[in-house]
Order: sequence, then structure tokens, then C-alpha cells
Amino acid sequence: MKDSDLQETDILIVGGGGAGMRAAIEAASLGCQVVVANKGPVGRSGTTPMAMEAFQAVGFPGDSEGIHFRDTVEGGYHLGDENLISVLARDAARRAKDLEAYGVRFKKKPDGAFDPMHHPGQTFPRALFIQGGGYGMLSGLVREAGKHPGIRALNDVLAVKLILDRKGSASGAILLDLKDGRVKALRSKAVILATGGYEELWALNDASCTACGDGVFLAYEAGAELVDLEMLQYYPTVVIHPPSIQGTLFQYELITDPEMLGGRLLNGKKEPFFKGKLLRDAIVRAIGKEVRAGRGTPHGGVYIDLVHSTKSREDLTRALEKWQPNQFHYLKDMGFDLRETLVEVAPHAHYTLGGVAIDEEARTTVPGLFAAGEVAGNLHGANRVSGNALAETQVFGALAGASAAGWGKEKKLEESPDERDEWQQTKALLGNMDQNKERGFRPFQVREKLQRIMWDLCGVEREDEGLARGARELERLEKEMLSRMTFPSPAGDDSFGAYPREIQDALEVRMMVTVGKLVLASALFRKETRGHHMRTDYPSPSREPVHTLVAGGKGPWAKAVKKKEPRG
Repeated sequence: MKDSDLQETDILIVGGGGAGMRAAIEAASLGCQVVVANKGPVGRSGTTPMAMEAFQAVGFPGDSEGIHFRDTVEGGYHLGDENLISVLARDAARRAKDLEAYGVRFKKKPDGAFDPMHHPGQTFPRALFIQGGGYGMLSGLVREAGKHPGIRALNDVLAVKLILDRKGSASGAILLDLKDGRVKALRSKAVILATGGYEELWALNDASCTACGDGVFLAYEAGAELVDLEMLQYYPTVVIHPPSIQGTLFQYELITDPEMLGGRLLNGKKEPFFKGKLLRDAIVRAIGKEVRAGRGTPHGGVYIDLVHSTKSREDLTRALEKWQPNQFHYLKDMGFDLRETLVEVAPHAHYTLGGVAIDEEARTTVPGLFAAGEVAGNLHGANRVSGNALAETQVFGALAGASAAGWGKEKKLEESPDERDEWQQTKALLGNMDQNKERGFRPFQVREKLQRIMWDLCGVEREDEGLARGARELERLEKEMLSRMTFPSPAGDDSFGAYPREIQDALEVRMMVTVGKLVLASALFRKETRGHHMRTDYPSPSREPVHTLVAGGKGPWAKAVKKKEPRG
């Protein structure tokens, strides 16, 4: 692939991670011309390269699609759309074989069979281990995409608005090209959103800084239905101290498994505080209980303990080299040996379970607009079982590519009124430019304030008064800070200048404020505790699970979860 300044194509994919690249491969294999527009370099930016190694797919003796389906439904507390879950369980193993064909390497047994890990929530070992994790998977996808001349990349571009034709169908996007600071319109027959999640709304997160909800914002502005935006998965074991390694994620699923690393999680008194293989939300609750009871670590978390592993030092070293090589060597380089040192960890925002509502063909409620991967919602429900995220990118990426290709074959490229005066439209999105730097706020200041509001008032534990206060504070932030952002003036009549970082930051934070308001409204609406949505004022789940829905100017409102019988 190479950078392109194309102004039209069959399929525009916004986002160049696992889902976006799989969609590109599928659409190109069906004869479409594809442009992948990505905020950074394709293959070397975004959230996918940061993902851990697990890819959940059936392959263990005795396992089946039906059991994978059941585990995912129950792991998500019956909130996930069971029609989508059925598709995930049906296609995951086939997509894993595709990855192998693309050169992605999995850990194998001596006989050549997969060597899956057994993570919490899985009846059978089902977490196939991708060597190199998300980066290893994405590297294989990029190599495969390079074999298709119909796929071209637009690196370092930010999508600021979707283009709709006169019939209301998605027909391209307005892009800010960060390389030259120019605003450009790209027309297409269909658009696929594959932008990842919106974890950057919260002050403590382990995601890429690019995960600021672009795709959710673009879909909302285009009138698409959004689902379960309040559902955010926290990962329980992310380093909070020492500062030099803060933000490093450790897989508690491996640490506490006696067959893997044989370690423990300890409270501040160096005592174990749970038993068995618990799902992520249960571990988060258990950690919160210890901290509230005054049994937390000095910095408000718990300890990872491999010092007292049930394995010998030699066996533990081999296990770390096999299952957690990146973290093991990184920490050693930073002066911390997991075999000799306790490390403090606590929950961080890890994965957004809500997003753009899709059906089994990855179609949104806007014609010609498709979505795949973390930007899409209603698959995982109230908790994501480990390994289903990378599988989701491949299953629904392929479906989105095929669906968009089918749609595009029936459609002609049409000029849209939205393409006119795109430069003025983008300047309008920035609002009033306040050039008085003594009175104004820089975009990063607005972003930090937003993140603190979301973490403090819509974080791990939530209640009505705090959520309502958060909604009021975001309204105030929008009026008092967002409208007074200060950033450089345009470099010329048609350009912000090369790599206008503060312009990008300003556009992103405007998106984040809108998405944050929708999240708070949805969290207020869901008056129950279910999975990672923990309402202290409504500590029990409701009798019947329902989706929280939002669409342009409407909502939130509720709709019953669709059901489907398990397969296999």
C-alpha cells in the first residue's frame, strides 16, 4: 500500500486497525477499490498493536460453537445481542485460519495443533495465543493487504464528518489531512467505521490516545443508532505504582492460573482476597471492596505477587517467557523483576462495550454505513470474555467488507451538498477561535478536565447524583471551556499548516465532549447493576436485559435484547 490523494473510491474505511484491515482485504477480494483512512501510520498506530495475545476460537477437543456462544452470552450477563454472538462463535475459527494464511503466527503444540490458554469465562481452553499479540496480528494483515493493488492507504488523516447523499446514505467523508493541514472530501459508495473505542474519555485507561470516540461521534452526527454507551469494561490489573512503569497491563488470567504463572493477587496486608477464576468485573468488584475497607496498597490498589509463585524459579521463568514475554522483559529493562518484586495494580478503563448499533451483516441504521470492531456495540453485553476482542475484529471486519462491497455494487458515486465548502464546515466545527491566550484554554486542558469528570463521576462505581452532576459539569465545560479553546490560526486560505497537532486535538476534544454527554445520559438511564455497569444505588440487575439506545437528537430509550438459540 502507499499514500494516496484519491478523491473517490468504492469503499472508504475509517480506521486502519485489525477490523479495518480485515474489511479492506475482504472488500478488495470482491473487486472493490478501497481507501483506508487512518489517524496515524497504518499498521503502527491505534489500539490493535497494544492488544494482548488472546484470540478466542473453538479448537479444543470437546468444545463447540454452541459452548462458545453460551460462554459469551453468560459472560456478558445476557446483555449481548445473541444474533451477533452466534455469528462470532460461527466464524471465529475460520477467521483464525485466515490469519494463519496471512502469515500470523500462533503458539502451537509439537504436533502442530493450537496451544490455547484457558481464560476465565471459557468452559474449555479457547484463547489461541497470537505471537506478538495485536501487533503480530496487524502486521500479518498489513502484509496481506499489500498484495491487493485495490487497497490504498491515507495515513495521518482525521475524519471530521461523514458525507451523506441526497437520500441519506453514507457517501464518503470530510478529512483533515494532517500531513499538509488541508481539508479534503473523499467520495465513496459505502463507508466502514473501524475507529476503535472511546476509552480516552476516562483519566485512567490503558488504551491508545487515539481511542477518543471518533467513529461513535461520526455515526451519531450522521443519525445512526448507538447502543449501550454506558458499558465500559475495566481491566483490573494495570500498574499504578511505581510511576516509571505506570499503565503497564498484566493479564491476571495468566498470573492467577496455577498452570500458567501460579501467582496471586494480594491486598495491602499481603493477603489473598478471592479464590477461583473470576470474570473481570468480579475482580474489579473484589479490588474495590478491599480498597474501601482500608485494605488497599499505599497507592489505592492491590499487589501482583509472583514472588511466591507455586512454580520453581526456573519453571516460572520459562512460563513468563512463554506467556508474558513482553511485560517480563520490559519490566526487567526498567529495573523490576516480577520474580522478586511486588507491583501495585488497579482497574483502568480498558474496552468500550457500547458503540454503533449493527446487525449480523455489520450494517448500521444509516444506509451505506457499516461498522466493525470496538466502534460497534451490542456484541459483548455487560462484560467481554477474554479473547473475543481480536476475534471480533476479524469476524465483523470480514462481514463489513463483504456487506459494503455488496452495497457498493448497486450504487453510483454521487456528488453531495455536504462536499461543498468543506473548509468552512471544518472551521465551523472548531467553534469560535479565541486568540486571547490569557483568557482561552488549550485543547489539552479541556481534554484533561473532561477525563477527570468522567473518571470521578462515571467511573468504576456510579450513582444517580454523581452521574447527574457529571452531566451538568460537561454542559458547563462545553459552555465555559470548549467555546474558549485557543489554538493557532490557519496557515493560509486553505490550510492549517503541516501536522497541526493542536487543531487535531481541538477537533478530537469536541468529539469527546459530545460522546461523554451521551455516555452520561445512558448511564443515568440504566438503573441497574449489570457486569461492569456498577450502580451503588441500584445494586441488583433488572429482571429482563434491555439495550440503552441513542440516535441523533433522540434518546436514550430502551429496546429488548434480541435472542437466538445457541448453535452446535
